[in-house]
Amino acid sequence: MMNTQLSFLPEIDRRATQRNVEQALETARVYRQIGFVRREMAKTPSYEERFHGNTNKTSDSAADFAIWNVDKEKKQEIGQSV
Repeated sequence: MMNTQLSFLPEIDRRATQRNVEQALETARVYRQIGFVRREMAKTPSYEERFHGNTNKTSDSAADFAIWNVDKEKKQEIGQSV
């Protein structure tokens, strides 16, 4: 029997890994201090004609983001007051 272990994993660059982990932890620390990051629309909706069946459903991305932001703020306020 052979006592060697086969490894298909590449060698890890410890310095780069440590730098990336520390950067991610710093980002998490900042987000925790701020509370949350507001969501904003990335782009405006397209007004191009779309050829599909009528869904009779409208969407309002700006309202969805605004509702999410307000709900998140309220949850933060409740969490901090307890």
